[in-house]
Amino acid sequence: MMFLEAKNLVSGYGDAIIVDGASLEMEEGEMVTIIGPNGAGKSTFLKTIVGLLRVREGTVRFQGEDVTDLSAEEAIDHGICFVPQTENVFDKLTVRENLKMGGWSLDDDAVFEERVQAVYERFPELEDRPNTLVGNLSGGQQQMVAMGAGLMLDPDLLILDEPSAGLAPSLVDDMFEKIAEINDSGTSILMVEQNARRALEESDRGIVLDMGESRMEGTGAELLDSEEVAELYLGT
Repeated sequence: MMFLEAKNLVSGYGDAIIVDGASLEMEEGEMVTIIGPNGAGKSTFLKTIVGLLRVREGTVRFQGEDVTDLSAEEAIDHGICFVPQTENVFDKLTVRENLKMGGWSLDDDAVFEERVQAVYERFPELEDRPNTLVGNLSGGQQQMVAMGAGLMLDPDLLILDEPSAGLAPSLVDDMFEKIAEINDSGTSILMVEQNARRALEESDRGIVLDMGESRMEGTGAELLDSEEVAELYLGT
């Protein structure tokens, strides 16, 4: 049984078709990165998988179940959490309040506190700032809050849209190391990332999306070694 399978998806905005037959498969425990040029439909593809956009054609199956027509809220109940690229934190709330929002469905206070401590262990920079307004944090710290909130419900699949976007170059490696640690702990990772070379270095597999279609796929190492991928999508 495939962990996640998106098959021949078609979706978009209004009359515009952005994703036009894209597909992917991933096994449980994998880290998979979607790369491609700007405007390829990568973020739209993710939003379609998690139910933020309607699937016009195609199917999505998660852990053997058809989740094609689920809403984003229902996807969370199935163990899928999506961290968007922008507007992914509440900047007028504190760090702890953001984590509370991420764990909104946790009724057990003890479980909530355990999850908060797990986030602090993952992101020690946040532990001393529970009452700091997130809008006063650095870009890197805000991204940690966004990912920490995403982990509060202990998802089986964490979907990240451009997790390194806007980060200072000195913080990019740290962010990818954190993502790799999350994956190593047992959470499957699917992400879109413009820093394609760095993402593929960490990923089990990669998928190239272009013009709304899946153009090629392979292990992270295979795509990094591909002259075609290097020339067209890695800028070398």
